[in-house]
Amino acid sequence: MAIFHLNESNISRSDGRSAVACAAYRACEKLEDYTFGKTQDYTRKKGLEYKSIYAPEHTNEKLLDRQTLWNEVEKKEFNADGSMKANARLAKEYTCALPHELTHQERIKIVDDFCRDFVKKHNVIVDACIHAPHDDGETDNKNYHVHIMFTTRLVNEKGELGKKQRTFNDDGPKILKDSRATFAHVVNTALENAGLEERIDHRSYKDQGLDFLEPTAHEGHEVTALRRQGIDTEISLKNDVIKAKNLETAREYQQIIKGLDQEIIVPNKLEDQIAELEKELRLTAAEEQKLLAELANLDREEELLQEKLAQQIDNAYDNFIEQQSQYIEFAKRFYAKGDHTNKRLELIDKQLEKSQKWLSKQNGFYYSNGQFYDNYHHQRIDVSTPSYFTTHHKTATKKEEVMKQYRKDLTTLADDFDIENTVSALKQNAKKLSDNAIELPIPTPTFMQKLRREYVHSFDTLDDFKTDMKPVFDDYRAETLRAEKEKQKKIQEEENLEASRQRTAEYHRKLDAERELEMKLRREERQQLRQSWANEPEPEKKPKKDNDFDLSM
Repeated sequence: MAIFHLNESNISRSDGRSAVACAAYRACEKLEDYTFGKTQDYTRKKGLEYKSIYAPEHTNEKLLDRQTLWNEVEKKEFNADGSMKANARLAKEYTCALPHELTHQERIKIVDDFCRDFVKKHNVIVDACIHAPHDDGETDNKNYHVHIMFTTRLVNEKGELGKKQRTFNDDGPKILKDSRATFAHVVNTALENAGLEERIDHRSYKDQGLDFLEPTAHEGHEVTALRRQGIDTEISLKNDVIKAKNLETAREYQQIIKGLDQEIIVPNKLEDQIAELEKELRLTAAEEQKLLAELANLDREEELLQEKLAQQIDNAYDNFIEQQSQYIEFAKRFYAKGDHTNKRLELIDKQLEKSQKWLSKQNGFYYSNGQFYDNYHHQRIDVSTPSYFTTHHKTATKKEEVMKQYRKDLTTLADDFDIENTVSALKQNAKKLSDNAIELPIPTPTFMQKLRREYVHSFDTLDDFKTDMKPVFDDYRAETLRAEKEKQKKIQEEENLEASRQRTAEYHRKLDAERELEMKLRREERQQLRQSWANEPEPEKKPKKDNDFDLSM
């Protein structure tokens, strides 16, 4: 039997969701998520029957690519300074049941017709994926359904994602009602064209004239899978209770109709409903006892949950008061240090102004580049100056030292109060209290404070932390980090220079050792040569002849 189901949901960052991840899961694709620097790979997921992107005709072609589209959606939800919008609504989604009685192509036509109509009405981009039933090999699962994700931003005249489609917020219920009616019409048209008698109705039981029946909650694939395994869940148990009540109510309604004098035929829809309920609710006595026990446990769990929630709210309330007091004390000290520093800077400026006035009244010498010179010879001279005398250079140096000390003192103060974590926790507790409709305990100015126009610090003035306070800490920490990097760089350069010197010295020592060894070897060679000469026998002398000295010829 064809049934109607169209559920609307939001895909928001506040729920820890990613539009790229959702699109990858539904399309069974591998997509790169640039926002979180992560690969979303669902290529192993089974059950995808069809997927398509629908967009206005003037849409830029790059947005027809799934990865480009949803990364662009993510990119749009960042602040101008590059920070992430934590509560951004990235997309919306319809999850719709498709008749299993129809063919694959007939189900695709339903999705095509509905999505093209939706795009035309709202000027957004739609990404639709049809999923087939999960085949567990044991049951006849007929849960064909389609995921219809669509952007919350319009396609502007340039074909890019532009402003938010405000009608989704302003006329949300009206648009949802129209979408449900349109989807029912498209499905019924397909059923009629297929020659089937089944029809679906998007209206509530009340609008159908069956307001005595209570609607059940939608059971997703996880709950359905657990049912098959004989495991009950909160949703399935509550639905069973609702179905039991509906069966009893339907039977009573049927008896009333049959007991009337007039000849009235019970509607086929009611007969089908009763038959379906009877089929699903054939419980044994043991199963009924188990069901009642489970319901009792659910009631107890709900009670414990409420107690836990109440305790959390009490803790949030107490923590809010304490953290707000810490912020107020910090803010007072922050601005007090600022006032003190401004007074010191004013005194330094006044000292310079007084020095300049004294200098302008002097004759016979002038001041230039930190020295005094006489007016006639333009030679440097020693001048007795008053104790308060200062120069522009000294003033600038002194003011920079005062400001550096000011930033250092405030950063130390912030660390002592752990103010950044305190402010973050204060905001979280405020959100928890507001979400539970608890009025925030924020101090209000007294009559005298209003009369004196006194600025009263509180949670309502927390914007001061972002605009006035945090930039001071960030500047000092950045300055300290730069100084530390420069120091490390200088140390590294000195270490590198010393290492280079040591390498050079080692090279020269090695070179000297090699030369010394070479000279030693040469000396030894010369000594061996002399020794060899000394050991050679002297040549024999020839005997002299008598006429050796006869010069006559």
